[in-house]
Amino acid sequence: MSLTQTVAADLVRAIETHAACPAMAQDGARLTYGELGGFVRLVAPFLQGTGAVALFGSPGLAMAASAVACVIEGRPFVHLDPAMPRAVLRNILSELEVGLVILAQDAGPGQLPEDCPTLDARALLGRTAAAPATELRPAPVAPKDPIYLVATSGTTGKPKCIPVTQDAARLSYDWRDAFTPYAPGQRVGIYIFAIWEMFRPLRHGAELWFPDPNVLMAPRGLADFLIRNDIDEMLFTPSFYDTFLGAIDRDTAAALPLRRVVLNGEVVGDALIARSLDRVPGAALWNLYSICETHDICISRLTAPAGDGPVSVGVPMEHLRAVILDENDRPCPPGMPGQLHFEGPRMLGPGYVNRPEETALRFRELSFDGRAARLYDTGDQAWLDEAGALHIIGRVAHMLKLRGFSIQTRELTESLQERLDFAQGVPWVGEVGARGQALVFYFSADAAQARANAARWGIGAGSNPMPAALAAALRAVLPAYCVPSFLVQLDAIPLHPVSGKADLRALPPVTDPAGDEGRAESPSESPVIAAAARAMNCPPERIDPELSFHEQGGDSLMGVALILELEKIHDGPVDFDLAMSVPLARLERLLAGEGRSAAPGEGFDRPGLLLTGATGFLGGHVLARAARDLPPGHVVYCLVRDKRRDARERLDAAARAHGVAADRYVMVPGALDAPRFGLGEAAHEALAGSVSSVVHCAAMVNMAVGRAEMLEWSARGIETVLAFCRAAGADLRFTSSSAVFPDRGGPWPEAPARTWEGCTGYGAAKIAAEAAITASNVPAAILRLPSLYDLDAPNPRDICETILAAAYRADAFPQGLCFPMTDVTAAAALLLGPVTGPDAPVYNLIAPARIAPNGAMPPRDWLEAVELPSGIAAVIAQHPDTLRADATFEAGAARAAWARISDAPFETISDPAALLARRRAAYQSEPALT
Repeated sequence: MSLTQTVAADLVRAIETHAACPAMAQDGARLTYGELGGFVRLVAPFLQGTGAVALFGSPGLAMAASAVACVIEGRPFVHLDPAMPRAVLRNILSELEVGLVILAQDAGPGQLPEDCPTLDARALLGRTAAAPATELRPAPVAPKDPIYLVATSGTTGKPKCIPVTQDAARLSYDWRDAFTPYAPGQRVGIYIFAIWEMFRPLRHGAELWFPDPNVLMAPRGLADFLIRNDIDEMLFTPSFYDTFLGAIDRDTAAALPLRRVVLNGEVVGDALIARSLDRVPGAALWNLYSICETHDICISRLTAPAGDGPVSVGVPMEHLRAVILDENDRPCPPGMPGQLHFEGPRMLGPGYVNRPEETALRFRELSFDGRAARLYDTGDQAWLDEAGALHIIGRVAHMLKLRGFSIQTRELTESLQERLDFAQGVPWVGEVGARGQALVFYFSADAAQARANAARWGIGAGSNPMPAALAAALRAVLPAYCVPSFLVQLDAIPLHPVSGKADLRALPPVTDPAGDEGRAESPSESPVIAAAARAMNCPPERIDPELSFHEQGGDSLMGVALILELEKIHDGPVDFDLAMSVPLARLERLLAGEGRSAAPGEGFDRPGLLLTGATGFLGGHVLARAARDLPPGHVVYCLVRDKRRDARERLDAAARAHGVAADRYVMVPGALDAPRFGLGEAAHEALAGSVSSVVHCAAMVNMAVGRAEMLEWSARGIETVLAFCRAAGADLRFTSSSAVFPDRGGPWPEAPARTWEGCTGYGAAKIAAEAAITASNVPAAILRLPSLYDLDAPNPRDICETILAAAYRADAFPQGLCFPMTDVTAAAALLLGPVTGPDAPVYNLIAPARIAPNGAMPPRDWLEAVELPSGIAAVIAQHPDTLRADATFEAGAARAAWARISDAPFETISDPAALLARRRAAYQSEPALT
């Protein structure tokens, strides 16, 4: 039997009805319902016959649009969180036999299998206008077909996959519309739980608004996002909502435009209810109870604290019946707590994919009241009042909740058993002193097991902080939130005298011997280490400065606490990703504006020029040319940002590679997107007093970030650079890109460019930067460059070099292969020449000759014959014109400028014959091919 009223039909109707209205927004980028329909039409051919589909990436336009396409085309999908361990990602793909991975962001090296078919959703977002004008029809589906799949936390590295059926999703959405209705023009901010929430507003013509992940986890930034974009509704976990409200002042809270807040994922306490009603009185507060295996269950409006007991989550929806069972599987009367189950054939899922034992354990076949029933065991303790409303007490043993994360206790126990010696184990979430809630693993060990644990991990009887070595081993296969903070070794697990099961109430409290030690920061202590310790509620001596916050167990909610601590210390915004991923010792140096920056005696007192991007491909050549040509006593000041690899180390390596002596350059530790580069006022003033020219080669070329984020980063950098130029009285030489124009057509002028359909975020950022420079009145030059080559040392990150390498290794070239490339040494020479002017002249440094090897293979056949990174292969498959970039460019100004610095003809800036000969010799002489 096919369903006629489906979520897909609702989405198609919304696309047709609201075609001109905005459907989604993310950092300035928008997608109308009509454009969303065009995207679905473009994706549809790739979904035919694929089976399950995986969506890789953080919530945003690309992921949401891809999910809509899957639903309309009737293809079940699973979300792959890039933060999942590599083993978990691969196990999900294998478990579900995924036929296609749609990329909403780039996968890191080795994250996905090399033979995994991929489709880059971002490349299609800019081409919606070119979609075929075919009628959009929802695919026929059966009630029990999965609409999407949810992968559990993967506590053993092998997560359970839970199908959510078409019928359950539709019933759930219809039911909740009565409580939280949506309408055109309503703006809904999307939290981490994007999958369930984003289809509801789209069914009714409302708008989805996606905050940047860094903004999402930074309370002050999130408040600004909500206020700036006039967001009506957002869903939060109670833990994060409490942190969010506590981190913003009363004036900011009063300015929040929220009209509805939905809480989900944890038990809601009275203190949070009171705080929300006090700080955000205009927002209706809703408490939603939902579980993957049953979809939504019930919801209640919170208008006042509950008082003595847990707040109600409401009466279950009509297609579900709550059943409270005691320890002997007998129904409990109203008011008596027990283990919560649900009955409802249309809502309960079919069970776990390829997990019959787990399915039988959780989807139970029982008999009571004289009949057989199939019940889902939720893992929650609860009671029903006389009105039928549910009151959730908390989790029981087989699943735990920690700061909104679900932890499968049986799987965690099995994972620990591979590394720890014990007879019986019980994970539990409990209060640990000032630390608050923490994941604890209680286990019993006999004398031999205890000796083995002591020898291997240094574990003794009673409470033990998680050993660092064991934590590191676990984090290689588990999400960070699944790694226990404490181990409690017992002679025996206490048992309930009636049921014989583990008596959780009798487990001893955890004692943290170091819990109160070192809580006060000593004068010599690192502020970042102290902040990390406070965020993780542990003594500072447990924090390893050579590891990142994430690597030593800090989860996203702890990361919010760390951000708040660091912003207090440094009185300014701190990047969330940087705080989570950079080793804490380097984070300290970066925030202090130090890095391992200047060698003893180095300063900003010598004349010279300032160079950004010195550790990059072009920047390294500019450094070498400037060091060769600058007068004696002059230096190149190199602005370098600290990353996971130390800034000094990267700069010195680049200088050595280009033969630049150490006395010819000075490192400036800082960041383009920080005011004054992150330098102190005196250092900034000294640098400005010494610099007469700025060569700006740095650029964000990470296509994993969104278009808006790329634009924002570029805008902040240009603003900082222009402010420095004004302070220094310096001119500016800016490296733009041929990406400001399409790859075909022309001749494109040496004049201002405007964004065009299909323009990448990188190209749009360059266009915006060019406009800012032109309007600044700073003497400047804008140098537009195509791909750059070095005959001796190719740039491994350049797509043209990647194409050439693949073609020569396979001895196969596609028909019509063509693209422009300029010698990087020519670009460096022109950047340092007499090219600036008050009107910021533009130079297209692009020779008429093209790199055009003879090729005979159709592009599709060529793709099958060569080995390419999956992301590049997907781009070429979707945009074959990538291989035929035959646009032409006006270059009169560039020719004239070149004549001022060189006697060589302008055409010598590109030598296709020499380049192809050099690459042929390099790639076809590799040992693997001889």
